[in-house]
Amino acid sequence: MTERDVFVKLPEFWEHAAEAWFAHVEAHFACRQVRDGDLKYYHVVAALGSSTSSRLVGFIAAPPHHGKYEAIKALLLKTFSLSAKERARQLLDIQGLGDSKPSQLMEKMLNLLGGEDPRILFTEIFLRHLPPRVQTALANTPVTEPRALAEEADRFFLATQQPGAETLAATRSGPSAVKTTWRGPDTAVASRRGDTGECFYHARFGTMAKKCIAPCSYTPPGNGGAGAR
Repeated sequence: MTERDVFVKLPEFWEHAAEAWFAHVEAHFACRQVRDGDLKYYHVVAALGSSTSSRLVGFIAAPPHHGKYEAIKALLLKTFSLSAKERARQLLDIQGLGDSKPSQLMEKMLNLLGGEDPRILFTEIFLRHLPPRVQTALANTPVTEPRALAEEADRFFLATQQPGAETLAATRSGPSAVKTTWRGPDTAVASRRGDTGECFYHARFGTMAKKCIAPCSYTPPGNGGAGAR
């Protein structure tokens, strides 16, 4: 009896648990001593439901000449397995024990982690503290090393940072803008002078002014000299 004569009945592909499905079917292949890659491929294709087949129709219609089984396995795992980021998010968002025992919770967490490096949790925690615009920019970054990821985040952060007050003031300045340097209340007020050259106080209050800031062209009525200072 050859491998092709062996009857292998596989369960329909589990889109929600692709990795577990492959572990299950490869146990079937081992028990039935099915080693031929092309034969494994056809068994897998025969086990795909209509929803899965419709998503892989291009591949199924024209599979590679060599390594068919390895290729369809990689494609199914890529299409239906959780990404590292999705695993990290689900782990961090687990709601606690509920009706489960601690050992069941641990098993669920280990299943979610899969073969990923536990540092994915550290990375996800870091990302959650960043502004939304930086999180979006880093959504598809291939960088995983923590400090390299932080440098990447810095670049996006600085590139998208909102301009500060000083920058806004500079961009709004133009030929008509008045540049003032703060040296105190009198100096700031003195910059606002009347058309006659009088200081702010004399231009506004005339003879009632109690202050005068030089230079000032104000002359008291009936007095040819300079105004009181």
